[in-house]
Amino acid sequence: MKKSTLYICTALLAATCTGKPGNDAVSSGCDPVIFPDYSGVLLPRNIAPANFMIDNEADAYYTILSNGEASVGIKGKKVGIRMKDWHRLTQGQDSSIGVQVFLKKDGRWSAANPFDIYLSDDLIDRYITYRRIPVAVESYEVLDMCQRDITDFKEVIFFSNTMVQNNESGTCVNCHHCGNYSNSKMQFHVRQYKGGTVLAINGELRKVNMKTDSTMSAGVYPAWHPTHDYIAYSNNKTHQSVHAMSHDKLEVIDEENDIILYNINENAVSPIETDSSELECFPAWSADGRTLYYVSAHYEAPFGPDRKSRIFLDRKNLHFNLYAKPFDPDTRTWGPHYLVYDAEEAGSSMTWPRLSPDGRYMMTCISTHGIFPIDQIASDLFIFDFSKGTARRATEINSQYAESYHVWSSNAKWIMWSTRREDGVHTRLYFSHIDENGNFSKPFALPQKDPEFNRSNLYAFNIPEFMVEPVNISAREFAEFIAGNDAVPAAFESKRETDKDGVLITTDYRVDGTTSASAVGNGSTTEEMYLH
Repeated sequence: MKKSTLYICTALLAATCTGKPGNDAVSSGCDPVIFPDYSGVLLPRNIAPANFMIDNEADAYYTILSNGEASVGIKGKKVGIRMKDWHRLTQGQDSSIGVQVFLKKDGRWSAANPFDIYLSDDLIDRYITYRRIPVAVESYEVLDMCQRDITDFKEVIFFSNTMVQNNESGTCVNCHHCGNYSNSKMQFHVRQYKGGTVLAINGELRKVNMKTDSTMSAGVYPAWHPTHDYIAYSNNKTHQSVHAMSHDKLEVIDEENDIILYNINENAVSPIETDSSELECFPAWSADGRTLYYVSAHYEAPFGPDRKSRIFLDRKNLHFNLYAKPFDPDTRTWGPHYLVYDAEEAGSSMTWPRLSPDGRYMMTCISTHGIFPIDQIASDLFIFDFSKGTARRATEINSQYAESYHVWSSNAKWIMWSTRREDGVHTRLYFSHIDENGNFSKPFALPQKDPEFNRSNLYAFNIPEFMVEPVNISAREFAEFIAGNDAVPAAFESKRETDKDGVLITTDYRVDGTTSASAVGNGSTTEEMYLH
């Protein structure tokens, strides 16, 4: 509930006592223009101070923030709130912080329209990780993987690819991912020099090469199983092209895609979906781990030197649909896949499915075509509510620019994602709260100590992840391990899958696109395995 009159009176009283704007200040009737825009947002009570700067033209500025008996006055265009003051404001008796901005022009103070910052008792996970990378594609060998404590402003680099390189070759690191929001299950890929998939399991480091004679590539996009020691990966042969004249400056295409399962304890991979006429990608587990969601586009073209050129020319006809595939984690047995959402029929393309940990929601990206949402200006966030059986664009949090790389908090109350909404070029991290009716609050930017940070920093922030505990391996430990160890080859296993009649089939996949399958009996798998 707005308490504007109370805020103005409190502000004037406090300002008078400190020699700042007094009772002669008049209401300007205009809204304050602030960046980042925290007016009317809902924040978790445990997040860092929501510092902002005032863009209105004025000779001097004074801002007062108040919550009950707590009141803080700050001079200047940049409103930087001390941590102890922010704690008093967020732990105050009311569920909102009132903000009053005063502007001084030609020797006279005026009060802009007050606004509120609302507070939620749904706390947010303390840590996030992300990849910080230059926007220019030719600079990919200068990037960091970072961890931020979002209850304050402390950032730690837990690996930088410049730490492992030689005079002839550098490295690229990507696709960091943790299981169950924990530091006991982490992974990321190192490409090129000293390459491999790095696993950090209960503090122990491993480096694995998942490329086998029967798979087209090493693992790419990961999904850590919520209850068992498995990771689902896509296999991708990826290419990119830079447009000379287009809002979408970069086009990323996959020449071939498959999905595999990595068994951590056995260091072995097995095929999940390997249809040579399908481009399967972006695996994601249901909360109970008994269903794997993924996206796939149907595409038929001869395999050979011209396939890459042909698929690039056909890129706007590539529409990825959403599929699901039942899984018994105890026996590692799969059921037949089925269509969940036909994006192609709607003239769209769906990517990046992510399930909420309470099992109620799934969020995806949806755009006009293709597989890589971060580089498509039309990419929006799309939400499935399984409790209601509904699916819709999340219009209340989408913008005119690309939305991508979303992730759920561990309590399923907050989402975080990468967005280009501020300038159309740099991806920034934004958040929103989802209420019991499935509606999102106004998006807000990750708070920064310097509120001008997002305007002056030239790096992009992507692949964000929530964590409930900090990364417990240092950058030096990662670098020494990567530089000093070669990747251990993974073995290859057959896939176990039941057909629609319950017959258990084992399938081997070969890189020439052929398969061999044999029925091994009816087994004990029943239809109940598919229920989730």
